Amino acid sequence: MKLLLAGLDHTTAPVEIRERLAFSTTDMTAALTRLTGKSGDAPPLLAEAAILSTCNRVEIYGVSHAGSTAQSLVSFLAEFHGLEEREFVHTLYFYSGEEVARHLCATASGLRSLVLGEAQIQGQVRTSYEQAQAAGTAGPVLHRLFQHALVAGKRARSETALGQGAASISQAGVELARQRLGELKGRAVLLIGGGEVSELAAQNLLANGADRLMIVNRTTARARELAERYGAAAYGLEDLPAVLPRADIVISSTAAPVPIIYREHISEALAVKTLTCAVNGAAPCPEMLLIDLAVPRDIHPDVASVPGAYVYTVDDLQDVVRATLGQRAQAAQRAEEIILEETRAFQAWIRTQEAVPALTRLREHAEALRNAELERALRRLADLSPEQRTVIEALTRSIVNKLLHVPTRRLRDAAAEGDGLRYAAMVRDLFDLEPSAAER
Repeated sequence: MKLLLAGLDHTTAPVEIRERLAFSTTDMTAALTRLTGKSGDAPPLLAEAAILSTCNRVEIYGVSHAGSTAQSLVSFLAEFHGLEEREFVHTLYFYSGEEVARHLCATASGLRSLVLGEAQIQGQVRTSYEQAQAAGTAGPVLHRLFQHALVAGKRARSETALGQGAASISQAGVELARQRLGELKGRAVLLIGGGEVSELAAQNLLANGADRLMIVNRTTARARELAERYGAAAYGLEDLPAVLPRADIVISSTAAPVPIIYREHISEALAVKTLTCAVNGAAPCPEMLLIDLAVPRDIHPDVASVPGAYVYTVDDLQDVVRATLGQRAQAAQRAEEIILEETRAFQAWIRTQEAVPALTRLREHAEALRNAELERALRRLADLSPEQRTVIEALTRSIVNKLLHVPTRRLRDAAAEGDGLRYAAMVRDLFDLEPSAAER
């Protein structure tokens, strides 16, 4: 029972690689069941599995199986996404054991995010766990691991200043727009997508003076819901070509598997903007700032070659968020202490699991003896009423439970201190127990 992690993030892989290895919501069940062999079309690579896929990272968390190796996970990523290993293997990192727990706790706390302390990642970690639960691939180990990680994230934000005024990818995107264009008041901003990133972007845009918002979403009802909340105009995705020429700034954050904005869209939009300016007697103004916060990208890379189009991806936000690191360094140091506490608590639980097979065998042995002696006694006492038989059975069960209570507690305590295997061996020897399959 060993924890494994294979992954990559914004510090090891550019967006061009991350987007090709990203797992969409619709991919998730197939990927998880393939990893654990539940799909039935291949042997299992992991006994338990969860996948964390966000704009900044793709990580596979698992509990080892007989076929679990770093290479098997690399091969899985290549086969599932139709890639050659050489295209991405150099960007991967691998952790095992306690390192996995510490990494996930730090990730949920926002210490591994592009924007230090950003809160959105905690919800993404929770979603990853819920997806594994729904697919039936999260067993007791991953359940305990993700619970400790989520607690670490919550504590890091409530017990330190890490969450006070914490930035987000959305806020960084808006700050980038402000830095490039200055005053946002009067600028027409188009938000594409109806998720949390777009909603946070709307809040930050309004806080920075933007007063002309448009929202485009695949589901028009969701676009209208956000538009009513933030005083914006709402459109469906089919309206995008008509809406683009009205925008000075485009911030896109959908979950689309392929780009939704191509070179011809922006070329046509800028041509319309130029014509509109000419008709109105204004100076030529064929410019548009496009900020792509999605992975995979919503805006095709060719758009950057259109004159007047200025395209930025999540990787371009590094300079914007670097300034926040210094002011949060002290909070991050305290958050690291919390992460260590939760990691140690998880590791203590892992060690107690060393005692489980021996305790299971001991209880099975005791129960078998109890049942045999009970049957022998009941045959001699054939005239007992059902109520009397129930009392005798309860008595025997109570005696067994009381006799095993202290040995059980002592064995669990020893395991928590890292001495579980030695005590388990002693129990097997004292009671002449055969090792279980898990102990062989």
